[in-house]
Amino acid sequence: MRQFKLFFVFLFFPLIVFADNQGWQILKSTHFLVFYKGASENTLNQLTQKAEDCYNSITEDLGFNRFNFWTWDNRAKIYLFNNQEEYKKETQAADWSAGEAKVASKTIMTFVTAPGFLNNVLAHEMAHIIFNEMVGFDNPAVPLWLQEGVATYQERDISSVKADLAGKLRQGNFLGLDDLSRTEVSGSKDKERVGLFYAESYSLVKYLISEFGKDRFVFFCQNLRDNKNLAAALAKTYSFAVSISSVPFVYTACVLFNCFKTPVSPPCFAFIRHIVIPS
Repeated sequence: MRQFKLFFVFLFFPLIVFADNQGWQILKSTHFLVFYKGASENTLNQLTQKAEDCYNSITEDLGFNRFNFWTWDNRAKIYLFNNQEEYKKETQAADWSAGEAKVASKTIMTFVTAPGFLNNVLAHEMAHIIFNEMVGFDNPAVPLWLQEGVATYQERDISSVKADLAGKLRQGNFLGLDDLSRTEVSGSKDKERVGLFYAESYSLVKYLISEFGKDRFVFFCQNLRDNKNLAAALAKTYSFAVSISSVPFVYTACVLFNCFKTPVSPPCFAFIRHIVIPS
């Protein structure tokens, strides 16, 4: 009976082991290896619980929950540095950075007390990794707006993003698909354009998933992975071919979804309702 109880404890609770590299200890959970040095037990418990919740939420939201990406030897890694100084020294991150991800190696790095990490940054960075694992790492057909739209879609506190985009749309001041695809956010000093980029990217992804369903989005991602062609994947998955009235505002909004640059379908009216009056 005693042996059975010990087995039960190790099976259902995170397991702490010692790593040989640089004094790291490792806390193992179902989908993660958390590397840490001096973090408290409470901090580690909060992090592992939040990480597992985020993983389940992201895979469910995107329709990927039937693909069990990260188990056993394929678990993702989270490095939890003791403080911001150690984190910045290792990652060369900016002062404002609370965390970052190395997508190809499925690694997320942060530090104890990183502002906003558990509420937003963790889900954002994790979504990058999960999405790339689905569409293929280093897939040249995946635009930045789709990458960031999927990641921002997982953030919970985005009310200001939606409100800002609603205001821009009412003024007719937003980016067309070509401009969206050309926008560089890394190192940009144009905060308004960068903010608009993230807001539109979020709304595009939210529209595709909420309007057409998760199964269709999974099919789109699989087409994007297999064919490595964004226009072909969109055309094969979504129908945007029915002409609509050429009202300038409506037409410009529809261009956001139209990779062939022709008037598109009535669902774009739903898109306008969706982001001009965000729910």
